[in-house]
Amino acid sequence: MISKPYHSSSLWLTYCTYCSLILACFVSLTSLADELKITPNTCAVTLEKPDCHLDLLIEYQSDIPQSLCVWLTTEAVALTCFEDSLNFKYQVQLTLAKDALFELRDPQSNHIVTTASVKVAKFEPANPRRRRGLNWNLL
Repeated sequence: MISKPYHSSSLWLTYCTYCSLILACFVSLTSLADELKITPNTCAVTLEKPDCHLDLLIEYQSDIPQSLCVWLTTEAVALTCFEDSLNFKYQVQLTLAKDALFELRDPQSNHIVTTASVKVAKFEPANPRRRRGLNWNLL
């Protein structure tokens, strides 16, 4: 039986492939940790009710304790602040007429850590169908 020798280039390629997969898994796990999550993130309005009344749940989780404030970009003051927390949940009732952007900021430097948005969708019903056909009423 004749054995085929391994080429060093194929071993190097296999090694690089495994390293890149491990690195990609590590990066994806760390990027999921620091995320601002808002539930629900969409609201539908109609012409009769142009404003959207929401009970929003704002959640954030981090790997290190942080002091952060939640801001609605259209407001002059923060909605709430948390000190030295790994994770937090905050529930607030809001009335929105258009899309809203929420920011998570460091209260000392006013640096934006992350953002999340709530979309307001305008519901427009379809036009009623017109009756097509011949008009048989001649009189």
